[in-house]
Amino acid sequence: MTPDDPHNEPALGAAARVNRFHAGFSESVRGFVEGLRSQFDASDIAALFDRMKELRVLVIGDTILDDYHFCRTLGTSSKDPALAVQHDSNEMFAGGVLAVANHVANFSKQVRLVSVLGEAESHRDFIESKLNPGIQAHFVAKQGAPTTLKRRFIDGYFVNKLFEVYFMDDSPLPAEEEDELSELVEREVRDCDLVIAADFGHGAISPSLRGQLSELAPFLAVNTQANAGNRGFHTIGKYARADFASLSEGEIRLEFRDTRGDLSPMMESVAERLGTRAFVVTRGQNGCLVRARDGAVLRVPSFTPRIIDRVGAGDALFAITSMAAKLGAAPEMIGFIGNVVGGLAVEVLGNRESIDRRNIEEFIEPMLG
Repeated sequence: MTPDDPHNEPALGAAARVNRFHAGFSESVRGFVEGLRSQFDASDIAALFDRMKELRVLVIGDTILDDYHFCRTLGTSSKDPALAVQHDSNEMFAGGVLAVANHVANFSKQVRLVSVLGEAESHRDFIESKLNPGIQAHFVAKQGAPTTLKRRFIDGYFVNKLFEVYFMDDSPLPAEEEDELSELVEREVRDCDLVIAADFGHGAISPSLRGQLSELAPFLAVNTQANAGNRGFHTIGKYARADFASLSEGEIRLEFRDTRGDLSPMMESVAERLGTRAFVVTRGQNGCLVRARDGAVLRVPSFTPRIIDRVGAGDALFAITSMAAKLGAAPEMIGFIGNVVGGLAVEVLGNRESIDRRNIEEFIEPMLG
């Protein structure tokens, strides 16, 4: 990497971001913010964050390491129809459920984490060094397997991803390790207010564990991520219950095998089947939809000024909105906070930094006053 690479750019201060881009906000954004200001101000969101501190949160799901390799594109190989690149440097990030737990730990004082690491190539020292020190982590070792690692080769100047290589074993846990994980969850869930299931479909959350979470969690927040390693096989339909769900538009469309239909009836169907109290569907640059308990669907515009990397943005949104939903925040507030968090996250390369309260408050104060 060279010092002038885009992924080395210092992030703009939040107030500077708002001043720079507010004039360019669409009419829908300005209208939404004005409507929000008639109901809430920055102090209301600060009060919500204060309440998050006391939440006892259990985060469970798949550990993923995101290994970024920055390259310079040389062209096509002279002997094969293959892209040739020159390797410059690499950086590894703690992703998956680790990133979700780190976001949560910036808001809650009591965060516990349960996940699975590979016994071979566990990267445990690296993982523990990247976790927020306030997190109480419990890991089950899967014998003969690596910790899931996704190696991405990236054009270092434009930060365009060229291709990915997955190192993983997503086969079911052996019975002994499955029992160990189940016992961990049963013990930890007794003393929590909120369970966040960051389910990436790589084997950490088995069908029996999903049933256990549905039965025991006092408030269950679920995200079932669709990715290249599970596409077409992993949807929200695997859960019997979710008090809060956060999905991308592609993930809910996958559940219904419907690429063009109206999203509202899909959200209604999932919400009624799972008993959700709040439901978010993210739509990238189109913002998000938030379904309230009474069935009303709110459209919240995007506040994203620039995009460096989309990896981890949905996880950040899911982490913070799960806590807001548990505390009964209004749909408008859930959608607003979620889109602010998502906008901040796409300005960060990978999961290099986790979103904290200061980041959000610096962004929203100039908007809400």
